[in-house]
Order: sequence, then structure tokens, then C-alpha cells
Amino acid sequence: MKESKYNFFISDNDDNINLVYNSLRNTLISDKDRKVQNFIQQCNGNIKYDPAYITNDEFNDLISSGIIILDDFDEKQVAIDTNQMRLDILQKDNKRLSLTIAPTLQCNFKCYYCFESPGIRKNTSSMGLDVQNDIIDFITKSIAINHIKEVSITWCGGEPLLQLPIIISMQKKINKICKLFDVKNNNSSIITNGILLSAENCNLLYEHGIRNAQITIDGPEPVHNKRRHYPADPTNNYNLILKNILNANDQLKFIIRINVDNSNKDLILDLIDNLIERKIWPYKNKIFIYLAYVESDSNKVFSRNEFTVLQDHIRRNLADKYNDIKKTNKAKLKFHYPMYGGEPGCGYAISKNVWVVDYNGDVFRCWEAVGRKEHAIGTIKDLSEDFGQSIFEQIKLSNTVFEQWGCFDCKFFPICGSLCPWDYLDNEERRCTQWKNTLEYKILNQYKQFLKEPELFRSIPFNIKK
Repeated sequence: MKESKYNFFISDNDDNINLVYNSLRNTLISDKDRKVQNFIQQCNGNIKYDPAYITNDEFNDLISSGIIILDDFDEKQVAIDTNQMRLDILQKDNKRLSLTIAPTLQCNFKCYYCFESPGIRKNTSSMGLDVQNDIIDFITKSIAINHIKEVSITWCGGEPLLQLPIIISMQKKINKICKLFDVKNNNSSIITNGILLSAENCNLLYEHGIRNAQITIDGPEPVHNKRRHYPADPTNNYNLILKNILNANDQLKFIIRINVDNSNKDLILDLIDNLIERKIWPYKNKIFIYLAYVESDSNKVFSRNEFTVLQDHIRRNLADKYNDIKKTNKAKLKFHYPMYGGEPGCGYAISKNVWVVDYNGDVFRCWEAVGRKEHAIGTIKDLSEDFGQSIFEQIKLSNTVFEQWGCFDCKFFPICGSLCPWDYLDNEERRCTQWKNTLEYKILNQYKQFLKEPELFRSIPFNIKK
């Protein structure tokens, strides 16, 4: 027998914790006193049972966990086949249609890190009736001919609420079509800066099936106001948004996104404390908070690894603060663990019935490309001809793409599976899975917490073998 090429030995000498993780089988075992590592090392490439080092049960555990394998077992081919199977499943004809629609690219904010250029945001054009009708026609044909069972709409911009009448008009028509064909359509969402999200507008959105609103708040008042500049009222931006959230109907789900870079990374807890002081989180129903890493040249001093550490710190802090306030029905943490076969990443790169449409009717595979006509892959009329099949065939992922990037020889390949669609479509260097930089830290840090406070986690995704 031989050692798997996909083994990771993870240790913390201070706490005397030693773990062995296998990425091909996605298994984790505890290696007390480095017994497994010492056994494998002394075998010198020719592994066989030796009672002087290991018990028979422990030896069988190593086999069942994939840490040691048969000499003729081709692990690399298994990883390649598994990835192709995953792609086939994701890319097969599915019954869910997902559209991200930008009725305008105009914005009333001037955020310095916005992926949309100032020229794009100043475009005051809005979606004309012809494009609106083309989108409705595409949805209708997709449901009737492809037997779509679920339609999901995300409204974005620019600032989409600048064209609220268009959103409501189109959402009404979409709802009517879905009802006619008995298609599920009750979870549409909107990405907004929140300034125009008054109680009246919240009720209007919810009434027409828009159930989720993502709003970005980048820190306590002075920090947010500076980073997310609102020219019409630059000193009151933060307060206006929080007032809107506080006055909103509790039925609408708010997802508070905090964009993090080096300039605000140390102020996230101040924002959370202020949300608590104002009786917003966790007092109002359906409010969720998450952090997002800002991709910009100015953020190079704050690495993705540092961001991962910050995420875990904030996640634990949120759970503790929630439990201190709520007392009962306490929050539990999800053990963040790799996914067998790899996480699917962004669906815009690999899923079939997922499209982004801008005000002009141009179609994209990623909303970061919206407004840049040179990156359009067609129009909404093109989609209506064959439901995007010909377009999808030109851009869909395959194992050939992964082979070109040299992924097949990477130890992380079995748990990778992610791909930034912008990198893929813009022919840039591939952005590798986050596990490539954070695997050891995340597993070790969470495992130590699990040993001390097992009740903190709502579940663990592995059967730890000691």
C-alpha cells in the first residue's frame, strides 16, 4: 500500500493537536501523538500493517479514510472523473431560471471601490419598454417550452430603486406568468444601497414578491459615510439607511453586507455594536450580516488570509452577542468545512439557465461585466432563439479548462470546484479556491473550538476518529 497524495498533516504543538485531512475523500482524523504520521514515515513508501506502531482497527481506519491506498489505485483519475461528474450535474438541463436584471446603471452613490466605472454610473438611461417586453417574452418561452419550474429574479444596478416603477411593472408581469403556469416565484431579491428603501417602498417590494434586500454598510457612521459617499446628503447617509431598516416591514429579509479592506477592518465590531444600540440587529426579524472582501489595488496590504481570520473572529463575536441578548434559542455556528467534489462557486460560470441582463438588453455571465458592452455575450433576443444553448456551449467549463490551468496535479483539486466567472470570461489568471490558503487555519481553529465547546456547533460534517 502507499500514502495518498491528497493528505494534509495539520498540527498545533502548543495544544498538542495533530490532524490528518484527506482532500480526495474529504475525511479528517485525529492523530494523537503523531502516531499516523510516524507510522507512515517509518514505512518509507511501502506501507503495511505493523502492530509495533499501530493497531489493526487504526490501520483499517486509515484505509477507510483514504489516507493510505492500494498501490494500483489511481487517485488522480478519480479526482478528474469526480470533477467532470460535478460539472455534468451542474450543467445539465435544469428547471430553475435565474435572471439578474439591471433596469438602470445610474447610481446616486459614489463608492470608491465600485466595480462599475464612474462613466457607467453616470449613464442616466433606463430600460425601455422593448427590452422589458423581450425579457418577459424570454421568461414566458422558457417556462412554456423548457418546462421551467422555478423563476428567481435579482434586481441590481447601478441603484435599481431609481427605476422602481420599472421593477414593479415587470415583477407584476413575471408573477402573472408564473401563476399562469404554476411556477414557483416567491423569492425575488434586490441589491440596493438602501437610501430609497423607505417603509412604503419596502411594503411595495414585498407585496410583489421581492422578499430579500441586500444593503451594504461599511462601518460605523463616519467610516460608512466616507466610503459610500452619498452626494445628496453626505453626512446623513448612514442614519438614513439605518432608519429605513428600522422602519421596514419585518417580513422583508435584510442582508447587511460589510465590504472589508485595510481601511475599515478594525471597525467592524463598532458597527455591530451600533446596530445593537439602535435595536436593529438582532432585535428585528430576518436581519443577517456577512463580510465581503474588497478586490482593489489599495487592498493589497490586507490579504485574503487575514480576511479569513477576521471572518471567523466576527462570526464568533456575532454568535456571542446574539446569545447574550436572546438568552433562549441560542445561535450555533456552522463548521466551515470543504465540500466533497468541490464547492460550485458562482453559478454564473457553470449553470445553464443563469443570465445577467442590463438596461440595454445586453446579456452577461457576470454582473461585474454589466455595462461593458465589449464583455456582452449576446442580447436578450439572442437568448430567446435557443434559450442561450449556443452561447452556453461556447463558455461552459470542462475538465479541459482545468487541465490547461494545471489543476489536475494540485492537492486541492478534489475540494476546489470554484471559479470566478469574471476571471474565466476575461481570460485572466484563475482565482483558486480559498482552501488553498486557509485550509489549515480554518480546520484547526474550528476543531479547537469544537473540542472546548462542542455545543457551539449545530453540526459537524465529519465523524472524527480518535
